[in-house]
Amino acid sequence: MDNDVKMLEKVGLKEVSSKTHIEVKQLEYILNAQYDKLNKINTLGFVKILSREYAIDFTEWLEGYHDYWAEQDKEEESQNEGIFICARSDRGSKKLAWFFLLVVFIASIFFVGSIFEVDRAIPSLLDKVKTELPQTPSSAYQNTSAIKEATNSLGVKVEERVIETNSTNASIQAVVVSIDENLTRTEEFNTTVIETSSAQIESNTTIENKQSVQTALLQPRRRMWVGIVNLENNVRKESSNDLNITIDLNQRQIIKTGHGFFKLSYDDTVEDFSEQGSTRFLVENGTIKKISEEKFVELNRGKNW
Repeated sequence: MDNDVKMLEKVGLKEVSSKTHIEVKQLEYILNAQYDKLNKINTLGFVKILSREYAIDFTEWLEGYHDYWAEQDKEEESQNEGIFICARSDRGSKKLAWFFLLVVFIASIFFVGSIFEVDRAIPSLLDKVKTELPQTPSSAYQNTSAIKEATNSLGVKVEERVIETNSTNASIQAVVVSIDENLTRTEEFNTTVIETSSAQIESNTTIENKQSVQTALLQPRRRMWVGIVNLENNVRKESSNDLNITIDLNQRQIIKTGHGFFKLSYDDTVEDFSEQGSTRFLVENGTIKKISEEKFVELNRGKNW
């Protein structure tokens, strides 16, 4: 195996770097088996490329590599015991929105009921006026005062007019009832505003629910390195722990994991991964899909990470 790895030195590390896009420094670490200086995740990809391009057998080299990192993982896991994840709940905001909708609905019922009450009261008032008109002027005037008191509470106008008659040359006090158009229009306007507000709140709640669905959850089985590159602004971020990672599916990005032992929850499904090497994903148009190493390097402007 040593002779095979030494072949890289014979070919020339610069030439190998030019062909494989692996830095010369990383090739020196691989050549000298300096595991502690190698990146835990990228190294497996480098070994795979070198094995494919130069037919090198890395079996013994990988045994030493995995033994070294197994010891490191045990030490890190013993230091990270007792970490818990607390999920944030948005039930409080949803309850408040439903309570507000209920209040608006009850208020709209009262407004509509008041309009119907006015409409039902007006015909009875008109009938009462007709029956009282044949009476004497004094009694008619008294009935007019009673009608005024009753109609004031209902929001209608009462007008008094003097009508001359040819037979008795006497004047009769008549009552003319008219509906206050401003009241009716105000009630109609308030009802329209309430219905519009209710529809707008319901629409906003629906949009928020749809947007909250556009996520995926990455669940490592053990400590795992994860690198994420935003393809719109080329911003990179990485982490190394065993915590769950929420992925925004509305953001176009590429993701690379240190190993393939994790679960991916997406669109009401859970996919279980069990792979030795790195795993790569492309996130775009609200979906997440696995891609090859070559596609990842192409999207990442020629870089493995």
